[in-house]
Formats: sequence, C-alpha cells, structure tokens
Amino acid sequence: MSDKNYTYLIEEIEKLKFHNRTLLTLLGNLHPDAMEDTTIHEAVILFDLSKNDLRKLKDLIINYDQNRFAFEQKALLINPVFSKDNLLFLVNSFVNSEMLTSVGNTILSDYEVRTK
Repeated sequence: MSDKNYTYLIEEIEKLKFHNRTLLTLLGNLHPDAMEDTTIHEAVILFDLSKNDLRKLKDLIINYDQNRFAFEQKALLINPVFSKDNLLFLVNSFVNSEMLTSVGNTILSDYEVRTK
C-alpha cells in the first residue's frame, strides 16, 4: 500500500471517529436522560477505545481484588485515558449494559463507601 493510500485511509478513519463522537454528543443533547445510563458501546465510542483496550479493561474488572490503587494504576497502564473518573464511568457503562454487573457494582460500591 502506498503512503498516499495509507494516509487517505487514516484520514477517513479519523473522520468516522469524529462523526461517531459528534452523533453521540448530539444524541446526548437531545436526550440527556438517556445518556445517564451510558452503555459500554457508547463509552467505547466516546473514549475511542480499541478492542485490545476493552479486552484488557474487561479482564481487569473481572479480576478486581478490592485494591483501588492497584486497580487504577493497572488501568492507566492499559490506556492513559483511564483516569479514576473515566474508569468509574466505564465500569458503570458495563453495569448499564448488564455486563459484569456483580463485580462492576462491587467496584462502584467500594468507591462510594470510601469517598464519603
């Protein structure tokens, strides 16, 4: 593949990512109540996560050992976008999607109890 074709494909991919985020933002503005229960699919678009990032995050959530500091540090190693707030948003998105509900609620509960 030539550099010109490669550059063109990268530009087209970036356009699609932009349109996905724009559409999600528009839907959020039109239906703010629906965005309170963001699904993991919407969160993946919002944070532009790769399939590999999502798999690693899912494994990290499944193997949660109630050590919040280690959980946050391991998440940052997966992707720097996984700050504490973003991480909790993503865990909540898994719960809203009815995936990893039990462990997701445990994580969210640990953060609620310790932040009050």
